[in-house]
Amino acid sequence: MEEIPVIDFGKFDSDPVAVAAAIREACESIGFLFLKNVGIPQPEIDEMFELGKEFFDQPVETKAQFDIQANNVGYSALHREVLDPATQKTGDSKEAFNFGKWLNGEAAGEMPEPFKAKEDITRKFSEDCHKVCSRILQAFAIALEIKEEDGGIHYFEKRHDYDTPCGSILRLLKYPKGGDTDTDEIVRAGSHSDYGSITLLFQHGIPGLEVQASRTNWISAPVIPGAVLVNIGDQMEYWTGGRFKSTKHRVVFLPEHAQNDRYSIAYFCHANDEVPLDVIPSVVLKDNQIGQDQPIKTAGQHLRERLEETYKFSESAM
Repeated sequence: MEEIPVIDFGKFDSDPVAVAAAIREACESIGFLFLKNVGIPQPEIDEMFELGKEFFDQPVETKAQFDIQANNVGYSALHREVLDPATQKTGDSKEAFNFGKWLNGEAAGEMPEPFKAKEDITRKFSEDCHKVCSRILQAFAIALEIKEEDGGIHYFEKRHDYDTPCGSILRLLKYPKGGDTDTDEIVRAGSHSDYGSITLLFQHGIPGLEVQASRTNWISAPVIPGAVLVNIGDQMEYWTGGRFKSTKHRVVFLPEHAQNDRYSIAYFCHANDEVPLDVIPSVVLKDNQIGQDQPIKTAGQHLRERLEETYKFSESAM
């Protein structure tokens, strides 16, 4: 598959089997798909982008007071994150702010302005993203034909309870205009796969994301108004024995970046920390044991390993 398919998720209620089949095809081939009509109103998405811009426009010294910690919550400054340490000369040409889940109504860390002033909006957006992920996870269960006695349509959903500790993160990102466009670097965010089960990505006008289609060629992920980009993460690839693809992706410099900031919002949906990354009870996967000769990890263990590679947290940050 050399382009990312677009699926109308608004039809899931009326024809769940057909929508699940289309999603399964995308997950087994390219590992990325656009979903239209996911149920989050556009004004709510636009407001989160505005809050993000307000935060990133503050002085570096102000943002640095909320430096990212080992729980993956807080501010990641320009060049702090290194998504492809084996090949990158410098850290990613981006900055970000990560929110954990609101467990029992409490934020996972100190809230900076302007998010603190509108915490109800930020929290609702996080919860709404999780609801969308829950619906997508239901589609996965249908696509993989998980029997009712094994959990049925709610099999994956129950492994991603919002009120249970896990690595799910709402992340707002800014790629500053200009950046490193005058160097020989072509990459703004290094090549990587995502660490969780699925990711939602909201793009805002300026493209730049590329997907390693078929594991070889890089193709552009366009900005499609009204559509959310969804991709498979490592946890789902583990569960499906390699059938669903956790595809590498990156952000590259484009001519538009010389004069325009690029903003995006990602929701990284992770299974509850203690959930094992084992092969799931699926009829579809009964003969598919790719990668299952390795020791079984939990979702939390896998996340900690990947974060340590990315940030190299110092002991003081632990």
